[in-house]
Amino acid sequence: MSAISISGLRKVFGKFTALDDVNLEVPEGVCFGILGPNGAGKTTTIKIILGLLEPSGGEVRVFGEKAGSYNVRRRIGYLPERIEYHNHVLCVDFLKYVGILNHMKPLKAERAAKEILAWVGLEGWEDQPIGTLSAGMKQRLGLAQALMGDPDLLILDEPTTNLDPIGRKEILDKVRDIVRDGKTVLLSSHILSEVEMVSDYVGIIFRGRTLRQGKLKDIVQELVHGKSGRYELVVDKKDEVLVLLKENGVDASIDGERIIVSSSDMDSVGRIIPKVLAEVDARIVKFAPIGGALQEVFLQLVSESSSG
Repeated sequence: MSAISISGLRKVFGKFTALDDVNLEVPEGVCFGILGPNGAGKTTTIKIILGLLEPSGGEVRVFGEKAGSYNVRRRIGYLPERIEYHNHVLCVDFLKYVGILNHMKPLKAERAAKEILAWVGLEGWEDQPIGTLSAGMKQRLGLAQALMGDPDLLILDEPTTNLDPIGRKEILDKVRDIVRDGKTVLLSSHILSEVEMVSDYVGIIFRGRTLRQGKLKDIVQELVHGKSGRYELVVDKKDEVLVLLKENGVDASIDGERIIVSSSDMDSVGRIIPKVLAEVDARIVKFAPIGGALQEVFLQLVSESSSG
């Protein structure tokens, strides 16, 4: 059974059509990245999944039940893009209140609140007013409230907002841990590299329509591999590899610790590289499109849709 199944979803606000045929299938136990430029319909889709908006057409089911039903809502944790707090409330009291709303007894809710605060990196801040937290710490608190009640589905809308690079990595590591525990994560982010780091599946939405969805690696294989472009190759014997690549007619150059490969036919280059590596017994560390495979896919699909 899918965690989320969306078919033919439409949402109309007056004369404005926000969603027009969105289709997504989110398997259980994965991180699913939902992507799209501002105004594509990501947040509207999320609000319908949560039952905060009624669809104008189509069907949305969560764990096999209609979106918005009580049984569905009690299984979801949600971190909105922007969350407002009562700054005078203590961190632990805020989470305890969220736990009680999730039908936890007060003592259990307080214990869970302290454990989750430590887990998100806020240990020692339990008895501090929320107003004393930095913007990044408030974002961690937002993740903590989404985890209260031990939800089966976690919906995260821009979860790394206001975090520094170290904080972003820590939160993304937590997302991986959540998925390893068998939970499902729906992640909406405009930072494509972050989505690529943690997502098994992706759905790309543009102008209220689904452009592509499925396993990330399958989409990348279909749309990126074999295409023209610039790739980075990182190996342990770059100078020797560079010489042989050029001898085999490959357009390649050194850029720091990597080799930049440019070609209009990456399938051919992809056959040459293993032979070159074997000839000098070089170990490959990385071979990927510059800018990231997901970025290549995203820009290609949006460009095709815009021109169409």
